[in-house]
Amino acid sequence: MTPTGDSYWILDPEQIQCLASAPRMTIVDRLAADGPMSVDDLARVIGMKQTAVYHHIHKLEAVGLVRATDRRLLPGARKPQFLYATPAPRMRMSSALSQRHLRQGVVRCAGAALRQADRDFSEGFAHRPVHDGADRNHGFFRLIGRPDATTLEKINGHLTAIHELLAQSDNRNGSPIALSWAMAPVSDDTNPKSKEGTLR
Repeated sequence: MTPTGDSYWILDPEQIQCLASAPRMTIVDRLAADGPMSVDDLARVIGMKQTAVYHHIHKLEAVGLVRATDRRLLPGARKPQFLYATPAPRMRMSSALSQRHLRQGVVRCAGAALRQADRDFSEGFAHRPVHDGADRNHGFFRLIGRPDATTLEKINGHLTAIHELLAQSDNRNGSPIALSWAMAPVSDDTNPKSKEGTLR
């Protein structure tokens, strides 16, 4: 998919299949937030071996989700390192949710994102001090509610605003955080199968 402004819409089945991997999703997210970066840079910030990063970069490059943008020669190095970046600062998959033929791939991507969120949450205790209150940088919640259309619109408005705040937070003095969320309709079968055991 071609970039639109500062966004790249991921609708290609091969790209979605490629992103159904927590390490590859993490690489794309870090490049979108902090790129361009070399394989050495990526290996350091995401705690992965360079050989593994090369493997994932090769797969992402093959489907057009990352590309080499420049080269950098470090002091004492024999050859320059390639610097990689995403096609646009915002890599977006939300439009794929409405495409029935992409549904299985999107489910796998959501699973990869949530597996990575599990790792992020666990590792967050080791990386930086955990804050609460106005400068909270660590937390989770899971809620089930029954919002009407107006309330659901407000919830989605807040989620969009949070997305914008994070997408625009390119302050190099800020500490990196990962925010993951998943929303899905759940079963509404609240009617008892029989009268047995009902409250009177």
